[in-house]
Amino acid sequence: MYRAAVIVFPKAEELDFVGVWQALGTTEHLSKKVCIRPCLVGTVTGPIKCAHGLTVMVDDDVNDLSKYDMVVVPGGPGVSEAMKNKSLLVGIRKMYEAGKTVCSVCTGAFVLAEAGVLKGKRATTYHTRMDELAKYDVFPVRERVVVEGKVVTGAGVAASIDVGLKIVGIFLGTESARKVSEWIEYQP
Repeated sequence: MYRAAVIVFPKAEELDFVGVWQALGTTEHLSKKVCIRPCLVGTVTGPIKCAHGLTVMVDDDVNDLSKYDMVVVPGGPGVSEAMKNKSLLVGIRKMYEAGKTVCSVCTGAFVLAEAGVLKGKRATTYHTRMDELAKYDVFPVRERVVVEGKVVTGAGVAASIDVGLKIVGIFLGTESARKVSEWIEYQP
């Protein structure tokens, strides 16, 4: 079983993390042994109120991401504050340096960029903020999902499911990703 740290912070865009969560969590319906278990990891303790009012309770905090096989960072109005969270940035950088998979959805790409893991790579983000990635020595690409080695970035909000399916494909194979897509009735 693989463990995924799905990051959440105040004013995170709900679908940015819930879509990934659904795709990853569905793998347990297909196999209890070979699956990806998502864990909600918060940048703050206690209840976290997201961008559109959804309040979530987290399973863990960002102080030790090393126990996870992958990390997924959502976007949303709270990204600018998340980009200042040293524990989050250091954790992401350490995971990347350890060869673990680092992912983002939407403007979560800016957290990865701030952590230094997108430098010199192709990446995508929310369409209105695409050109800003270049400020981080990143090559912006207008694609739904971009994979650069162990780094996966997804475009706007609804690309969350696509990122989740891409992660499933990377870790469990394309047939598992197809089965998850079928199970959640998502046919892009």
